[in-house]
Amino acid sequence: MSVVVSDTGPLIALAKIDKLYLLGDMFGEVLIPPAVHRELLAKSGPESARLDEALQGFLKSVSAPHVVPEVKLATVRLDCGEREAVALAYERKGMLVVDERLGRMAARGLGLVVTGVIGILIRAKQSGFELRVVPLLEEMRQKGYWLSDNVLAVAAKLAGET
Repeated sequence: MSVVVSDTGPLIALAKIDKLYLLGDMFGEVLIPPAVHRELLAKSGPESARLDEALQGFLKSVSAPHVVPEVKLATVRLDCGEREAVALAYERKGMLVVDERLGRMAARGLGLVVTGVIGILIRAKQSGFELRVVPLLEEMRQKGYWLSDNVLAVAAKLAGET
């Protein structure tokens, strides 16, 4: 997959646990639409320095995508950042990194390849990065990123950490 587009949530989650660099290491460049860029710039907290660094490096803010009618219809219930991220991934025929359930459903309904923060961590582990997925997800939760117990259990199984 040559084009990777991200929504805001996974970027913040990875920055919270100091693993944002994984996206750059694995994909080289990650595209974000203007709304996601604005959301990242508005973020304050310990992770904001990591987000700023990524914006100077592998995170590339690109112009707003042209929204075709089928995308407009599929994304009507999403917030602005998710809507633009889905539209950009659709326009560029790329993989979308999004965690929010409605965003994932809309993207899949449009035929997009979708992954989230768990998928990124599992892919990184499978690619040879030295990491354990479940402890990182637990750290994310402790730092305010919502993940259910069920999601953690599924992630543990997928990562081979049960």
